Amino acid sequence: MSLTTSTDITLVLEGLISILMVKCLIKMLEPDNRPPEFRDLYRSWMRIRNKMDIIENVPRKFGTETPLYLSEIHTIQAIGRTEENNIRTIAEILGVTPSAASQTVSRLKKKGFVQKLRGIKNEKEVSLILTPKGRTAYDNHEMVHEQIYERIAGRIGELTADERALLARVFSAFESVYNERIQELTSCGDMQGSSA
Repeated sequence: MSLTTSTDITLVLEGLISILMVKCLIKMLEPDNRPPEFRDLYRSWMRIRNKMDIIENVPRKFGTETPLYLSEIHTIQAIGRTEENNIRTIAEILGVTPSAASQTVSRLKKKGFVQKLRGIKNEKEVSLILTPKGRTAYDNHEMVHEQIYERIAGRIGELTADERALLARVFSAFESVYNERIQELTSCGDMQGSSA
């Protein structure tokens, strides 16, 4: 396999990160192995997050000439999958603040991927739709996600209901703790404090 572009490398890295995370968590279920200490799992998660941060900063083209960052293509994905939407809905889907979603949507509008429409539900509310360029990026991104999903699923194999439940519990715990941490940092104005 020849990796010729940053997109090729990024896609492989995304797949590897996902595989590492799932393999580490599944290892906990193997009966003959002593489960890794939770601190080791957390360190693995933090390494994966660091790699995801690297990927986040590598813009890619998704069937258009305009490069997009992951935050932008995931905003396009949320808009494309959600018919009746607005900034608040998109922010909730992405797990970001409405202000952050609004800034990303404004960038996407300037780049020609998104259009804001007023008055679909009422005159005050602004709905978001994809332009033809946005739809192209959305469709290409969906294909990338499907390819990565297939690679990961093929390497992991079938998961039992118990394994899926464990993964759901682990991911839910991570999300809940990080939601609390965001609240702590934003409510105290402690943006300069501990970075962990």
